[in-house]
Amino acid sequence: MNSIEKSGENFTILDRIPIGICVLREDLVVIYWNSCLAKWTKITKQEILGTKITTYFPHLGQPKYANRLQKIFAGKSSTIFSSQLHKHLIPAYLPNGKLRVEHTTVTAEPAPDGGYYALLSIQDVTKLTQRVQDYRKMRDKTLGEIQERQQAEAALQQTNDQLQAVLDAVPGLVSWINSDLKYIGVNQHLCTTFNQPQETFIGQELGFLKSSFDFADFMRSFMCSSQEFARRVIDTTINETTRNYLIAAQKYQQGQAAVAVGIDITEQKQAEQQLKASLREKEVLLKEIHHRVKNNLQVISSLLKLQSEYMRDKEGEIVSLLSDSYNRVRSMALIHEKLYQSQGLDRIDAADYIKSLAHNLVSSSGQVSERIDLDIQIEPIFFDLDTAIPCGLIINELICNALKYAFPDRALGKIAIKLAVVKNQLILLEVADNGIGLPANFDIEGSETLGLQLVNNLIDQLEGNIEIDSQSGILFRITFPQKSNVFFSS
Repeated sequence: MNSIEKSGENFTILDRIPIGICVLREDLVVIYWNSCLAKWTKITKQEILGTKITTYFPHLGQPKYANRLQKIFAGKSSTIFSSQLHKHLIPAYLPNGKLRVEHTTVTAEPAPDGGYYALLSIQDVTKLTQRVQDYRKMRDKTLGEIQERQQAEAALQQTNDQLQAVLDAVPGLVSWINSDLKYIGVNQHLCTTFNQPQETFIGQELGFLKSSFDFADFMRSFMCSSQEFARRVIDTTINETTRNYLIAAQKYQQGQAAVAVGIDITEQKQAEQQLKASLREKEVLLKEIHHRVKNNLQVISSLLKLQSEYMRDKEGEIVSLLSDSYNRVRSMALIHEKLYQSQGLDRIDAADYIKSLAHNLVSSSGQVSERIDLDIQIEPIFFDLDTAIPCGLIINELICNALKYAFPDRALGKIAIKLAVVKNQLILLEVADNGIGLPANFDIEGSETLGLQLVNNLIDQLEGNIEIDSQSGILFRITFPQKSNVFFSS
């Protein structure tokens, strides 16, 4: 047995441990190289024993390694070559060919002949290092996620604070409600209105203050419905005073929660009621005015009738003029009577008015009425006063003319009246009879009779046109534009 083998035989037990073991003499000659290290480095014992370690690993001769080894040979305390700074002190390979990561401890071992050996204990910390690296990555990732979450939570909190500030500034009652009809949150205005802190509302069922059961019923009905949005005016008792609130509710979170906003409209409701009361007073006043105008016109028409009866045997033409004036005044009085009887003071039912006017004119014509058949066809149209008076007077004049002249010698006859809406938003008024008709080359604009001159002026007032057809009897066809104050019933 040579001196190297004798020097290393004390370390043969170290062949059984799963770490690399190398023993160096002071001259850096390898006196022991265990099986584990031979396996890792692919350098056999026979190759390396008795050879300087720098022969295979020249970098160990560098001062930064040699100086630390010399301290070991002098019997100083152990030294460590960490896996962070010297992870490949003695290059050793894994089965896949990659270098192992090493953690090396060098210990001074007494030599038999005096002095010290350097015992290198090389641990394979590749997996441990990988775990540490994985842990660090995981830690860094987790810390990053935590930081991102903290930033997101901070941003969310900031957004919530901003939203709460906005909602607290809203001059209305704002509340968040879940599907169990319990408060999730409220704004400051609601708390101030009911003189309660926000914490009082959270988790409480609607109506717990017993101030508004209408609100609880409205929200219960809304949450059970398929509607996404709803609104209702409710009454709420605040400080023993009833207030009116317009509640608007909107669902969110797939219908599992809702936000409700209540706006105080008490003053608006009171103003509306006062306005309605004022309008009712004005309607009563206008009805009274129409009633008095009608009475005054009836007085005038009665005086005209009495005057015509008094002069019946004196001047026939004057009596006829008085009778015509009587009919004209009576047609205007009928308009005010219809306005007095109507629900609205701004419009007159054309069908009702024209039928009443026509029947009154025929029935007041004495024995002629027994021989005249009326045919009235009127679409559902409503006139205002400015349209009803000209139309009424036109119909009055044309019917009176027909009763006077169209049916001589007690002939039977027919008078037809038609009112309809035609194309281009025009209103058509037709008054016709099957009497003797008009003379040839009759010109209404050149007519000297008061009645037809009045008809012509009234048509101009309506901005209308007139056509006359006298081939069979007589037909007056009048058209005038539809105005914004003319209403049509569906």
